[in-house]
Amino acid sequence: MIALALLLSLGGAVNAQNCCSPSVSQQGVLGETTALPHTLEVALHYEHLRSRDKYQGSTRVDDPELTKTDWDRVLLTLAYGIVPRVSVAAIVPYAYKEKSRYLYQHDLFKINESEGFGDCMALARLSLIERTFVNYRELAVGLGVKMPTGSTDKRKAGLSIPLELQPGTGSWDYLGSLSFYQGFEAVDFIGGATYVLTTAHEGYEFGDQLSYQGTANVHFLRRCDISAGVSGVVRGKDRENNKELLNTGRHQVWFIPGVHYQLIPNILRVQAFFEWPIYQDFDGEQLGSDFNLRFSVAYSIPFSGEQSEED
Repeated sequence: MIALALLLSLGGAVNAQNCCSPSVSQQGVLGETTALPHTLEVALHYEHLRSRDKYQGSTRVDDPELTKTDWDRVLLTLAYGIVPRVSVAAIVPYAYKEKSRYLYQHDLFKINESEGFGDCMALARLSLIERTFVNYRELAVGLGVKMPTGSTDKRKAGLSIPLELQPGTGSWDYLGSLSFYQGFEAVDFIGGATYVLTTAHEGYEFGDQLSYQGTANVHFLRRCDISAGVSGVVRGKDRENNKELLNTGRHQVWFIPGVHYQLIPNILRVQAFFEWPIYQDFDGEQLGSDFNLRFSVAYSIPFSGEQSEED
């Protein structure tokens, strides 16, 4: 089976603080994905990201406005293995974002929502140590760029929609990743990290982000694997006109069980993951993660006459 993707999130848009933005794990937008040599992998991913309860540091605090957010995101990913050690990928996201607050003085809920295409990503991956049937080991590095293709000027009733609900950030961001894979007969181990270097747009810059992950993938049945992993994200404080903003910056860790099933061996697979927050520490007051759900289906199209086998 192809190594699990090293994932990350890129959220928000210019000109707003994150005090009430959803806490999205790095299991959001794919930061690295792979394909077998001379093979095109087309995958569709659906995510439901739910945030409830406000925190200050790691302590839950009262929120009379009952702020909550729900994000639904669909990602189309295309990955192609050029040669055994090199692959490239592209990611096209489409998101629906909803944020509501209870206005107790009016006894009603105020809802903001938006949907649209987000910021696309282009990635390249190089295996420094190539995985073979002898060592079942791989060390890889990746480089990527996030392009400002998503809208940053969404409006509702003539007013700008909050930044975290905008489909795009308006900035060019750059990322680098390092991943390691070690396979055994009964279980695979995957670990890695991705660093996102953000840039400013119209004076606003989201904090840089470090994502990390460690996963064990157990070959439960011939076509079915189960996995369990821990992933985390450390995000720096946002800046506006070179000044750090309050209520931004965080460190979160999730426990992630998952299941992977090969509907058609080496051709079609489905995956499902549940992300449960086990540690959350915020700078200032911010919404915490409640849980996230992810589902994926991937189809591989070989472009060579050679028979390949997924790891």
